[in-house]
Amino acid sequence: MSAHASDEPKSFTALWIATVLLIVAFVLGLLIFPPLYEAPTAEASSSVLFIGRFHPILLHLPVGALGLLCLMELLCVTRRGESKYGDAALLTLFVGSAGAVLAVLAGIMLSREGGYVGGNFTLHQSMGILGTAGVLLALVVRLLAMGRHSTELLQAYRALYFVSFGVMGLGAHFGGNMSHGSKFLTQHAPEPIKSQMISMEKWMLSFVEEPQPEKTEEKAPEPPKAVETAPTPTPATPAPAASGDKLVFQHIILPIFEAKCNKCHNEEKSKGDLRMDTYELSMQGGENGKNIVAGKPEESLSITRIMLPIDDDEGEHMPPEGKDQLTKEEIALLKWWIEQGASNTQKVDLSVIPADIKAAAEAIVKG
Repeated sequence: MSAHASDEPKSFTALWIATVLLIVAFVLGLLIFPPLYEAPTAEASSSVLFIGRFHPILLHLPVGALGLLCLMELLCVTRRGESKYGDAALLTLFVGSAGAVLAVLAGIMLSREGGYVGGNFTLHQSMGILGTAGVLLALVVRLLAMGRHSTELLQAYRALYFVSFGVMGLGAHFGGNMSHGSKFLTQHAPEPIKSQMISMEKWMLSFVEEPQPEKTEEKAPEPPKAVETAPTPTPATPAPAASGDKLVFQHIILPIFEAKCNKCHNEEKSKGDLRMDTYELSMQGGENGKNIVAGKPEESLSITRIMLPIDDDEGEHMPPEGKDQLTKEEIALLKWWIEQGASNTQKVDLSVIPADIKAAAEAIVKG
């Protein structure tokens, strides 16, 4: 009698109600805050931006819950496992689904700050929304399967769930590219895996962005050749400590920007409408003023922001607290370069760099 009773359909009324409310909240949230793929045209309210900044915190809830669910579903593949762990898997799925909805909506609100553009952002947002929709649908299918004791529906649910979670994982990867740079995950990967990952990234990005021209290293113009004259004997003097055709901006300043600034000021994420991944854009500045003023480091916004206390009341110190900060040598190199005229064609000559920062400059040049 008890065995027969265990096969009777279950209702899960409370969880059905909660699921319907969750789906309605997700749909209404997308209607109120539709995804943007270009710079916002209107300024968002403080409350929207406040909630949006919880996105990096909220996204860890669905990742943890739905990652755990992958293991639980492996235990639930058998009829006995489903009977033992099915209810726990359902609860975990609901918690993960709710977390995914909160993370997606907070992420869309965060994008209202502006500065989020490019292929990585497009894929991160699109795949996050698509994956969350898939997980919500999987929740509905699991509820139906458990209510009807249907093995076929459970199999369909698992297929839908694993695909949806995979889509969310890929979307999270492109979000990581935005936060840490496009080489963050692949930089230390074994070569066979690294090449495959880079190829896959490029293939996916090709659907959402225009092909980018290959970057070529800028070189200083060749100086005019001197007219040959008879040699005049002169006393022997030491050769200047130069580094060939290497340029101060390209080989000293830009590597500092890439390491400490460009995670927030690049092609994919230009906070404050500021990019620092090229010379022209670094000089152009952003919405808060002139980033670099040639010859005047004290008027250059990049320097004034760097020199603010890290716990500045207005939160204007750069890089933000928690990010890698510039060393005193790196700050001194930036100031020296600006004082020299912030040139794009100045060649590296270690003999003219101040002694206290010469070693740091040489280390950066050597990579």
